Amino acid sequence: MRARTRTAGLLVALMAAMAFAGAAVPAAGAEEPSNVAAATRENAPVVEVGYVTGWNSAAALNNGRTAATDDYTQMWGTWGDPSGPSQDWASYTWEKPVTVSSSRLYLWQNHLTGDSGVMIPSAWRIEYLDGAGQWMPVTGASLVYELPVLNEAAPVSSLPAVQADFDAVTTSAVRLVLDRAVVDGEKKATSVIEWEVLGVDAPVVDPEPTDPGAFIDAEAVAVRTLTGNAPELPAEIWVIGENGPLVYADVDWAEIAPASYAEEGSFAVTGSVDGFADQPVSATVFVADALSSVMDGIDYAATITTPGTAPVLPRTVRAHYDDGTASSGVAVRWDEIDPSSYSTADAFFDVAGTVEGYPAGAVASVFVVEPAAQAGPLVAIELDAAPPGSGWYTMAPTVTVTAEPAAAAISTIEYSLDGQTWNPYTAPFTVDVQGEVTVRARATDDSGVTGDALQSIRVDTVAPTTRIDVAAVDAEFALVTLTPSDAEPGSGVTRTIWSDGPDPSPTGEANNMYATYEAPFSVQLTPEPRYVHVQTQDAAGNVEAYATVLLPAAGAEPLDLRVSTTSRCVAGKVQLVVSVRNADASPAEVTITTPFGTKALDMTPGAASSASFATRSSALAAGEAQVSGVAGVRSYSAPAPYLARSCG
Repeated sequence: MRARTRTAGLLVALMAAMAFAGAAVPAAGAEEPSNVAAATRENAPVVEVGYVTGWNSAAALNNGRTAATDDYTQMWGTWGDPSGPSQDWASYTWEKPVTVSSSRLYLWQNHLTGDSGVMIPSAWRIEYLDGAGQWMPVTGASLVYELPVLNEAAPVSSLPAVQADFDAVTTSAVRLVLDRAVVDGEKKATSVIEWEVLGVDAPVVDPEPTDPGAFIDAEAVAVRTLTGNAPELPAEIWVIGENGPLVYADVDWAEIAPASYAEEGSFAVTGSVDGFADQPVSATVFVADALSSVMDGIDYAATITTPGTAPVLPRTVRAHYDDGTASSGVAVRWDEIDPSSYSTADAFFDVAGTVEGYPAGAVASVFVVEPAAQAGPLVAIELDAAPPGSGWYTMAPTVTVTAEPAAAAISTIEYSLDGQTWNPYTAPFTVDVQGEVTVRARATDDSGVTGDALQSIRVDTVAPTTRIDVAAVDAEFALVTLTPSDAEPGSGVTRTIWSDGPDPSPTGEANNMYATYEAPFSVQLTPEPRYVHVQTQDAAGNVEAYATVLLPAAGAEPLDLRVSTTSRCVAGKVQLVVSVRNADASPAEVTITTPFGTKALDMTPGAASSASFATRSSALAAGEAQVSGVAGVRSYSAPAPYLARSCG
């Protein structure tokens, strides 16, 4: 914590807590929690879901309609998700942070009222996005995730709301996770009519002042005068800088109109302190027909100093009189201070003072603080968008760095994505690296003082890939093995789905329904072409373009293709090259699939051809391309490994 914040906070807290005449002021009414997820709010969230059925709507989650319904468009549902996940999720992301402490859920089901495809989840939970971009579970001593109980004697589809209360968190995003119920080995889909999140918009915190020459406290001036008499304001007042000590400075007060003191009451006068043009001060003037001389209280005084420096105490104190007036010009004589009292940092002690006419005297509190180091530039990192509900950026975010000068003008601004290599910052830049990335920025001023900032994010913009190995078990069956992978340092594979059938289109209706891949599977071969379609998704939400292989016809010899790979450097970037020779006696249609794109080749018997793929990176990790070919009912499908390459 910077000394400015620390010392200012100590002084303000002390003066507010101990001021004798400070009347108790009720706190302003706190904002009542409401549904901050409502789509009609000014700070409405962006809604994202892991999957939604075509006849349902993700937007229904926060449209404000909580009444019982069987209108599919008025609910979010996941029936028919081809991946058959164990969990369903939805997230809200706000442009401005919110402070939330409760969530309410309106569930829908059709168990005993329909085909039982949608059921109450086995469990649910709420997560929030922390400052590092990680999803964290909400917590609370009394946190319970209740589930509605289905009355099987009189089942209904729209269920009563369930609510979870938790310790308040301030965040820009929350996520709802539903664990699917499993019945007879089948994972049942879930559906939600409305998902409410209760809280308030987080207050906007003004940044800390960065001017090291500013004062952190000033004399609370009060003067008294008789009705009709112009008040005499002090020509100088005390101010306290960041490290102390207390000093006196000249002050110019605004002109006072005679009408201001023409009758009893009080009014304020603003003043400008010499050397502190941007920090106006104020004095309170009390006007009375008669002024009492009986003091009934004196405010505490407070000051700061650094180790070994004798504290400077104010010459006067602010006294309160029994007629309701006050004066800050009451003389005080302070006791001697033992130097050992202020010899070490973090010391705190009181000094007694004598005030004529007030036997109880006065008290000054002294704080001993470490001198604040010279303030460096104030650096901030801003991203053009919040990460999706997965917590991973699937589109490379753009970073803007800002720097505000403190004591001297800024000379350089730099950024780094690896903590070692620093690049000049001249304009917003795109994060072009993958994985868990710490974006660092620093600014150096003309005095050589540096300010810095950092922000950790997770980036995965590359879809996973799936290697497909096909082995003929016999003339009737083919054994298909899938090897999904997500190039390091990606978010990692979450699921792979597959389907087979006679239609070359991955979405063809004649094909079998997609299933989640768990182990190698057998496909019965037919005299007609038969295809296997595959797709893999990673934790970030990237989805592989469907990969398709043609299985060999029953009893047919495989197509004879010869494949090799190499790589080369072009303008500092790696180019992957996949070469194919058709050693077969039949013309072939060849497809080459890589993480960097797909290309098709029409190859005559004996022909050789190469396809080049731009990786757009100076380094290439070892991996595999997928090469498939077809000639009539005969086919070829095999991975084509390639080696790592660096052009750095």
